[in-house]
Amino acid sequence: MKFFSNKGKLNVYIAFLLLAITTSVVGKLSSEYDRDITFNLTPVDFPTDKIIYNQSHDSVVLKLRANGFNLAKYYFSKPEMKISVKKLKEIKNYFLWNQKENFSDTKLNFGSSVELLSISEDSILFFFDQYVSKKIPVKENVSVNFESGYENFKIPVLIPDSVVVTGPKELLSDLKYLETDSVNFEKINSDIKFNLKLINPDLDNLIFSDNSLEYLLEVDQYTEETIKVPVNILFNSENSKFNYYPKELSIKYNISINDYIEVNAMDFKIECVYDSNSPNNISKAEISKKPSFVKNVRLNTDQIQIIILE
Repeated sequence: MKFFSNKGKLNVYIAFLLLAITTSVVGKLSSEYDRDITFNLTPVDFPTDKIIYNQSHDSVVLKLRANGFNLAKYYFSKPEMKISVKKLKEIKNYFLWNQKENFSDTKLNFGSSVELLSISEDSILFFFDQYVSKKIPVKENVSVNFESGYENFKIPVLIPDSVVVTGPKELLSDLKYLETDSVNFEKINSDIKFNLKLINPDLDNLIFSDNSLEYLLEVDQYTEETIKVPVNILFNSENSKFNYYPKELSIKYNISINDYIEVNAMDFKIECVYDSNSPNNISKAEISKKPSFVKNVRLNTDQIQIIILE
């Protein structure tokens, strides 16, 4: 019986202790306090043609007056204070918050339950840049290896071939081109058409009109042709007499079977500049003109012997 009596007294003691603690906590939470609390700063409501890229302070210390219940929420995580830039003065390239002109508006963020007494900073600057749009060309990173007898005779087509990028003027001034993902094709014998993903640069506050492009490449079967073309000698002295050999050189080239066009010697031009220092009077010939619809154009030899006549 004595055991149960002692147990009953212990329960009563614990109950009174919990009541005392609860009363003390409630009393403290109900009391009013002045506390310094650090707030992160977040600008909001900025114009659509401007972007905030930096600010003079990332956080400020606010002195708040409120009861314990209303202050407790600020201790669980670092609170945020939003500042509307619509109400700030715009000076050159920044918005200015200052105690004299903006403190009253900032107090309204806290309502009637919490009173803002002071802010640690007299002024806060939010630096902005103007939003502009710029058309940026795209550089494709596509490698194509063809099956024997096939080739492309037209350049690849990107749709679109450029992307409109909107962002801070300072960032866009340094952006010269955009690149795509790297893609490799092997043993190709037909046209290529696929979506190519754009690699966005690792820069903040940029908006892209497109995130992918259509890549088109026409692939044709080709035939190899040979044609003889006269050689033009470029000599630096009009009074000198000379002879040269050979008078013609053979040019080999690839041309599409689908778009086969009759090619003649006038479509090509071979030039050779006389080099007096070359051994054995051998000078090098080069192709200086060729049609746009042929590929892999080459000479069977580029050696021209020029003989100066007395």
